[in-house]
Amino acid sequence: MLDEHVRPFISVYHDFDVVGQFYGEFLKYTGGDKKALGIVLTPRHICELFALLADLTPDSVVADTCTGTSAFLISSMVNMVGKATTDDQVGKIKKHGLIGVEQPPQMFALAASNMILRGDGKANLYQGSCFDEGIVAAVKAHQPTVGMLNPPYSQGDASLHELRFIQQLLDVLVKGGRAFCIVPMSCAIAPHPLKAELMTHHTLEAVMSMPTELFYPVGTVTCIMVWKAGTPHATTNRKTWFGYWKDDGFSKTKHRGRIDLHGRWQAIRDRWVEMYREGEEHAGESIKAKVGPTDEWCAEAYMETDYSTITEADFDAVLRDYAVFHMTGGQVAVPEDEGAAE
Repeated sequence: MLDEHVRPFISVYHDFDVVGQFYGEFLKYTGGDKKALGIVLTPRHICELFALLADLTPDSVVADTCTGTSAFLISSMVNMVGKATTDDQVGKIKKHGLIGVEQPPQMFALAASNMILRGDGKANLYQGSCFDEGIVAAVKAHQPTVGMLNPPYSQGDASLHELRFIQQLLDVLVKGGRAFCIVPMSCAIAPHPLKAELMTHHTLEAVMSMPTELFYPVGTVTCIMVWKAGTPHATTNRKTWFGYWKDDGFSKTKHRGRIDLHGRWQAIRDRWVEMYREGEEHAGESIKAKVGPTDEWCAEAYMETDYSTITEADFDAVLRDYAVFHMTGGQVAVPEDEGAAE
């Protein structure tokens, strides 16, 4: 049945995380792993975004030390293979360009299965803790140039704080390598001693505030951090780029979750990537600022509001909503399209 119905689909949609999609559906009916292990599977379009932000080449070596179902590695492999010009380059990418680490045996099996379905690329998957000295040495030996990470969310466990996973990933990258990490917004705005430690050895290049309901139905507000490995932040004397990426064009639907209902994602994605690569500053969208370990690392703290887009109709709508709010004693009806998904 898999050979008849699944393999033909994969042969066309190479970047679709079939095993991850299945596991995500499975978790909806179990109520188990998702909360107990802090597992929050990365949306497919964000995996695609990471590969574009990293500006991968056929010679890139991508490491994901919390690989989950291999979604980041699959997107990276598709991106790199698409740029390859020879069969030897494709073989090199699958044999040497993808490094993954996953601790739970059942999740590791999903990751390996996922890579096998893609024509392999599983050669450098390691089962165990990303903090294990043996695994750290093995990953370092591959000399990864790019890191991608969606760590298990700590849920208050100080020993497994998300910043610790970022630190570990940066430590296995070659000097000058870049790490792209999606973590809870609390990592960027809450005080933590690891923020100073990270800046002592690495450079915070960019932070992007992501859509509030990106991981719907899991209520985790996230941001993407981009770090440059091996160069102390203070020595660069550079400003960090902050992006306000709150609208990815996706909408909540009753049965399908968040989807690109109106086909807006591609244009938004391309604009985001260009803004990041060029370090562009736009009112209401992005800004550069010098920050230290005690500052808030988010666009909202530094960005200027773009008042030019506000119309008289917007002002009237807010006044009407405010009046209705008072008339109803604070009981405001939820719009039908949103309430259906709640």
